[in-house]
Amino acid sequence: MSALDPAGPAADALAGVWWVMLGGSFLILGAVVALALYAIYGRGARRSGITPRLLIVGGGLVFTPAVLAALLIWGIGAGHALLPLPGEREVYRIEVRAHQWWWEVTYPDAEDGPLHAANEIHIPAGRPVDITVRAEDVIHSFWVPRLGGKIDALPGHTNVIRLEAPAAGVYRGQCAEFCGAQHSRMALLIEAHETEALEERLALLSPTRESDSAEAPGAAAFQEHCAVCHSLDPRTRGATPAPNLADLPHRATLGAGTLPNAEGALLRWLRDHQDLKPGNRMPRHDHLDPETLEAIANHLEGPR
Repeated sequence: MSALDPAGPAADALAGVWWVMLGGSFLILGAVVALALYAIYGRGARRSGITPRLLIVGGGLVFTPAVLAALLIWGIGAGHALLPLPGEREVYRIEVRAHQWWWEVTYPDAEDGPLHAANEIHIPAGRPVDITVRAEDVIHSFWVPRLGGKIDALPGHTNVIRLEAPAAGVYRGQCAEFCGAQHSRMALLIEAHETEALEERLALLSPTRESDSAEAPGAAAFQEHCAVCHSLDPRTRGATPAPNLADLPHRATLGAGTLPNAEGALLRWLRDHQDLKPGNRMPRHDHLDPETLEAIANHLEGPR
């Protein structure tokens, strides 16, 4: 999560601004301390030509605006790296909608038509990615520190940020705007893949999974108790909407980073989700017996 360990061109530009500001601030601090010591212990300040008028005009009216102007010019160049500008390279597109407290992800250009997932974004390595960001409820902020800067997710408004991961790897993100009680449990993962690996990962969002598992144990219980909000068909957003569960067995975490998606974690989430992430919008399942919850968990986990 360190913005000072950049892994993409946008993050590299932002880290450069930070280091320049840090170095400049130390130089300015050193100059101010030196002047203060000179004023206290120096002799013959007026004979040296350093007068109060010179300090006010030079240090306040000339030096400060010059430093701020230089930082502005440098910062504009860094911000330019985040803009979705047209160019010669082909751009990969992703749509993200922020909810309390999870991320809805859409691949609009998938072969099977728009495919929906949640809390993980899979992108090609070495290729620019334009991420369209909006919010469905309150203001959120999309931030993957090692790939780029923050951009607000606003209800009724669309923002676009360009990121690029030069190499395959996993990059953690986070909502960076306080959005409610579980703001800190609104994590995001971006995984960059080589071309073939990306195709294999997105194939896990195949629309055939729902029909293939329709007769599996727990399918009826899922349809009765869960399908009103959730969908196993990646082509469907869901009526609420709630997170699409098409590739749930292959996700790294549950509850937008609340739990590692390890063996037994899904059953624990179904049973205790309001204790693990209080206030989330999924109702408690106290009316369901343990056997039903276990059948639903087994059905959702499927073959890993």
